[in-house]
Amino acid sequence: IGLIFFPAIQAVPCFLESVLTGKNVPCLIPAAIDQDPYWRVTRDVAPKLGFYKPAQIHSKFLPGLGRGGKMSASQPETCIFTVDPPELAEKKVFNAFTGGQPTMEEQKKYGGNPEVCTVYQYMYYLFEEDDKKVKELWENCKSGKIICGECKSILAKKVKDFLVEHQRKREKAKNVVEEYFLEV
Repeated sequence: IGLIFFPAIQAVPCFLESVLTGKNVPCLIPAAIDQDPYWRVTRDVAPKLGFYKPAQIHSKFLPGLGRGGKMSASQPETCIFTVDPPELAEKKVFNAFTGGQPTMEEQKKYGGNPEVCTVYQYMYYLFEEDDKKVKELWENCKSGKIICGECKSILAKKVKDFLVEHQRKREKAKNVVEEYFLEV
């Protein structure tokens, strides 16, 4: 049943606005590449149902902090949750998989591999806005000018700062959210 049911569930966002408004509404679906088979089926079926074909944007997975694979709520050490205490998030960052060499000496001699480094990926996608700094981090990693522990320290500080601020704002917003839902 799941094989039949799941594609239908995935397709709902493509047509929901059109159904609710009673007119054909274009739709853009952001999704990871692993969802592509569902969108292909949806694009094939849409004209037969009288809807526009949904457009899609493929995104990359943000890797989990472990070796390979994606984040998983069932493996909390692979994820940084917005409710994590900053100290726990720091510990997770320091235990993250990197593309570094087995020893500091080898790292400085041969450089690291940012292509597989989760710490680099987090800096690239989330925690470093300056493209020049990201490029510099890449080059310093590849050349061995920076070692993994230094990168982890930089990321850990950025993650901790983000979590402290986010959790402060979330706490401040709780009353507003509760009031909104009580009014609705």
